[in-house]
Amino acid sequence: MEIDEVISFLNRHAPFDTLSANEISSLARKIEIRYFPRETVIIDAGQQNLALGIVRSGAVELRLGGTELNNRLGEGGVFGYPSLLHHEVTRNKVIALEDCLIYQLPKADFRKLLASHETFRAFFAKDEAERLRLAVDGLRRSEEGHGDAALVAVKLESLLRRSEVVTGSPDDTIRAAAKRMTLADVSTLPLTDNGKLVGILTDKDLRRRVLGEDVSLDSPVSSVMTPDPITMSLDDDLLSAMLIMSQNNIHHLPVVDKASQIVGVVSSSDLLNRFGMSALRVVAEIKAARTAAAVAKAARRVDAVLANLIASGVDADHAARFVSNIGETTHRQLLKLAEEQLGPPPVPYALVVFGSLARQEQAGGSDQDNGFILDDSYIAARHEAYFEQLATLLCDGLNSAGYIYCPGDIMATNDKWRQPLAVWKKRYQDWIDKPDPDNILNTTIFFDMRCVAGDAEMVDGLRTQIFQWSRANRIFLSFIARAASNTKVPLGFFRNFLLQHDEKEGDVLDLKHQAIAPVVDIARVYALALGLAEVNSDERLKMAAERNELSNEAVSDITDCFEFIRSVRFRHQSDQIKRGEAPTNNLSPKALSRFEREHLKDAFRIIRDHMDIINRKYAGGL
Repeated sequence: MEIDEVISFLNRHAPFDTLSANEISSLARKIEIRYFPRETVIIDAGQQNLALGIVRSGAVELRLGGTELNNRLGEGGVFGYPSLLHHEVTRNKVIALEDCLIYQLPKADFRKLLASHETFRAFFAKDEAERLRLAVDGLRRSEEGHGDAALVAVKLESLLRRSEVVTGSPDDTIRAAAKRMTLADVSTLPLTDNGKLVGILTDKDLRRRVLGEDVSLDSPVSSVMTPDPITMSLDDDLLSAMLIMSQNNIHHLPVVDKASQIVGVVSSSDLLNRFGMSALRVVAEIKAARTAAAVAKAARRVDAVLANLIASGVDADHAARFVSNIGETTHRQLLKLAEEQLGPPPVPYALVVFGSLARQEQAGGSDQDNGFILDDSYIAARHEAYFEQLATLLCDGLNSAGYIYCPGDIMATNDKWRQPLAVWKKRYQDWIDKPDPDNILNTTIFFDMRCVAGDAEMVDGLRTQIFQWSRANRIFLSFIARAASNTKVPLGFFRNFLLQHDEKEGDVLDLKHQAIAPVVDIARVYALALGLAEVNSDERLKMAAERNELSNEAVSDITDCFEFIRSVRFRHQSDQIKRGEAPTNNLSPKALSRFEREHLKDAFRIIRDHMDIINRKYAGGL
């Protein structure tokens, strides 16, 4: 009778419900049933674990390290499996919250099921990923309750004060539109046609496009409006709005409802007054700077901005995008000032950046990686001196602004990275058609490339060609995949961290090269294999899912890992900045909280599993 009850229970609960009737019947006879009164310690942290625990009735609490609440489980919940999976002592103390009946499946039988049943094994792999996902969600919730962090979750709807939006028509005269703005005391006038937003007119437009150009006030407002403006929805958050304004150098965002009807306008002043953050101000100062020294002075505030973002509870992805936008703006403004000093360029060209800035994933302490792609009309004898001087002004200015010279000399000052389009095409084609292990290791950064100034169409054409070549060349992909899968994730066999020795900082985790780079590598492999235009790692992974190369669940697992690791790095760098130190990527494990330490291990294991997947998918042809 007791066996029948165990069988019935297992049939109702995952993952045992995936087993055959004979397997469940056999399993039921191996399970030991134990009773634990309320507040009894079922197993303590740091002990050897010999069985998988299954809650038959009652409830248990898991306390990480014996003190920090980690989880609560009711009927059907399983515990103790991480120590069984990884041959280690337990991390959690498990306590009976009420009188409990616990089924205990011996370790040997649990591991036999793992070895013989893929669905059973997948359940526990998924659960490890789910544990990390819960950690990321919990981290975000705790951040949102800190300082100004609650504003990260505030929707734009909360900033809209007017019940009826003042609008105009694109057929109105400029005079009529200006009078309407004055009477309504607004600095922005949305322009609609049959209820659809078609343009926007601001005070700045009136000053620059009307008064500055002596345009007649009787002209139609459509002649000076900004057509098809960027819009946001009521459900978008303040942080996203702030980032879009910063990236696009705009100060007003129309807000539309689900029917695409205009419901209000949010200004940068609204956000600054509400958010109290300096990212937009720093970008504005850089754009207004009239000398390279003034650019450098403003750009060097990026560390303070980063610390402020983290203190305000901004998530790692948004923080990286804000920091990257400051870097991008610095590049553009220095280039603009250099062109003003030297005169207009003799042939069209593009400034491209590589690596983390191209991916919009910069952190504190970043160096510079850039190059010039020159139009094929470039003639060295006539044009080299101009672009050499331009590159020097740019790279020297970046170094003064805190973006130190690239140790690998990947800069436009190196004539190797200052070449006509045809030379760049030949170089990429050689890398793809004639791959070798050493070459691959030294060139992967160039496959994360983005234009930040100049002829974007020229760069887009080059990138399209690159991805056509890479997608068609399975041998190249196998080299790229093998190089990515050979990256050493810093996790030993017994889940101990594998550290690197730094002369200044001792034994450390190199979060950039050991933890973040593997995720970037995985995303890059999918981009090259599928011919994806995206450069940002999260966006590459999401597009891989849209192409059915990755499951949505797998993308969530990897992006959660990426978010958690980058959150740890940003908090570490924020602490360094507050102490007056330069931000680095090296972190002593002693500085990690127990929460960070254990979930970093979860993240590293998931990353390693996905590195094995790309190795099997793409490196098998080697």
